[in-house]
Amino acid sequence: MQSYSYSGVRRARRGIQVLEVLLLFPVLLIATFSFFVLGPTVTVRQTVQHAAEEAAREVAKKTGTQTTTIIAEEVVDQVLAVHGLDLSMPGIRADVWEYDVIGGSIVSTELGDLSLPDPIQPNGIVDPNQDLDDPNQVIVQVTVAIGDTPIPKILSNMNFDITGRYLVHRASAFRDP
Repeated sequence: MQSYSYSGVRRARRGIQVLEVLLLFPVLLIATFSFFVLGPTVTVRQTVQHAAEEAAREVAKKTGTQTTTIIAEEVVDQVLAVHGLDLSMPGIRADVWEYDVIGGSIVSTELGDLSLPDPIQPNGIVDPNQDLDDPNQVIVQVTVAIGDTPIPKILSNMNFDITGRYLVHRASAFRDP
């Protein structure tokens, strides 16, 4: 029988442990950095969603002399202010579609940075006639360019860059008949 010394086994195991750490360290480092990017991205995404839903609800409740522009601008700015964003900044846009009470035609209100891409309808056609089925319906879409948000860009050195993308959410609400 051949005998092994206990210290030789320990020394061999220590070498394997160093190799395991060297192999896993880059993966763990990238995973840790991705939490710093994806966490704020999800938070800003939820805020954009909330801004669209709240603006649609408030525009649908408008009465009297209130204008769609003032209501939508106030609500979107108020909700996005959590992240230091507002419609006066580049990279932030809000679009509102509703039926005109008097003429019955569709009125489109565009707010914020109009240099952002035109809003895309769910069916891919830029035509509010496709989505506005009910004269009491209001549709609000909020678009935010990720490059203009407080999301850290620590993974851009590793070819993981999301700055050219947009956070877009569309919400609809109905007026009381």
